[in-house]
Amino acid sequence: MNNKWTWLKEYMQKNNISQGDVADALKWQKTRVSELLCGKRDFPVNKVFPAAQFFNLDLEEFTKYNSGFSKTIPSTNGKKPLQPADTLTTIDIVAPCGDQKDTNVSFHRIGKQQITTDILKLLTAAIPDNIKIMFARGDAMQPTVNDGDLIWVDTSVTSPTGDGLYLFTLKGELFVKRLQLDTFNQTASLISDNTLYPPITIKNPDKISTLGKIISVTKNYR
Repeated sequence: MNNKWTWLKEYMQKNNISQGDVADALKWQKTRVSELLCGKRDFPVNKVFPAAQFFNLDLEEFTKYNSGFSKTIPSTNGKKPLQPADTLTTIDIVAPCGDQKDTNVSFHRIGKQQITTDILKLLTAAIPDNIKIMFARGDAMQPTVNDGDLIWVDTSVTSPTGDGLYLFTLKGELFVKRLQLDTFNQTASLISDNTLYPPITIKNPDKISTLGKIISVTKNYR
């Protein structure tokens, strides 16, 4: 049986367009895209216009071809298919609030930052709701984190998962430190990148709790 959509499959491969891209662009099930490319179905009427737009095909030619009134493959006029727009997600920018003597720290939203889901996946596997952005304060972590930089925190990490930058709290005050675990001596060190601040040794690292792990730092150049 001749597959009338073989050319479209080759066209997609040539332009690095996946079946998932088509499904996302047309708001269509991926299985239906697969069935179409295998020659088992055609585009339904409500998908003809968005498909023509996405693939940059002549709408009239594409409609006739899809409906079987023409066997001429629709022309693209040398244009490439349109890439689907990246999906954006919103991350809260927060600031601590409440009594500074309180050991429990809460946050209130002071803004928001949009980021594409693809870029966020490069930073972390955490869901967007667990990511918070806040302004760093102080000079203890210079030059890695300067006063006024934005730190991206994965708040789902409530205990250390290994060496790295973490957000801690002490008597209601927040601070970022570099955690270094010593599994041989069963200790840990909280290190400031600014050598003016001496490291703090922790004898029971298994009891360390955190407000989150720093996954990225946005530098504020002033």
